[in-house]
Amino acid sequence: MAASLQSGSLSLTPLRLSEKVARSIQDDLIATRRQPGDQLPTEPVLAERYGVSRTVIREAARLLVDRGLVTIRAGSGMVVAEFTGSSIARQYELMLALAQPRFEELMEMRLVVEVGLTQYAAQRRTEVDLVAIQEALTEFSNPDLTLQTALESDLKFHMAVAQASHNPFFVSLVNPMNDYLRSTYSPSMGYAAAMPRTLHEHAEIARAIEQGDAQLAGEMAKSHLTRILRESDDLLPEPN
Repeated sequence: MAASLQSGSLSLTPLRLSEKVARSIQDDLIATRRQPGDQLPTEPVLAERYGVSRTVIREAARLLVDRGLVTIRAGSGMVVAEFTGSSIARQYELMLALAQPRFEELMEMRLVVEVGLTQYAAQRRTEVDLVAIQEALTEFSNPDLTLQTALESDLKFHMAVAQASHNPFFVSLVNPMNDYLRSTYSPSMGYAAAMPRTLHEHAEIARAIEQGDAQLAGEMAKSHLTRILRESDDLLPEPN
């Protein structure tokens, strides 16, 4: 017998109904431990299972695609998506754009997230990761950098460390934070004055990661980000 979602609620709009179906499908994916690449039942089967029309199933499928949970393959229907973190990144990016956090608030978030991921980077980094981290260090040490290109190299270093953790959830958090800083933060003369110290701190973090010393890497990351948080007033541009 079909598990109808419409009983007792004739006033449900198609959009709300599709949302309920999408959540039910999502719950079923979790309960049945579906794996990336697994094919879901066809539209007619899902429509029968949830007691809704095929149009509602298609709307629910679009919601699940937007959330990064499934992909649509021609001739196959819905397939469980490979997790890349892109859906988390999109939601977090939207949250940052709407909330417009202060610089200090964003640095507090970085402090909490990046200390842990730096420890994992020290445990999991590969030779490819070490090359990427070193490239970012080398770029940041270029004396001909403008303030904006220096910021880009700074953010590139933090992203290289996040990627070295080999945890897509960490990358999905750091990437939107970097993008938000690119679009909202203008490096100040205080940022320029702190660049030698930033380079030294980055180098210490990189050295600990290369040595595989997770405790030291975390301590160096904490020291670096705590210093930025403490000096945030000096790093921000003067108000007009």
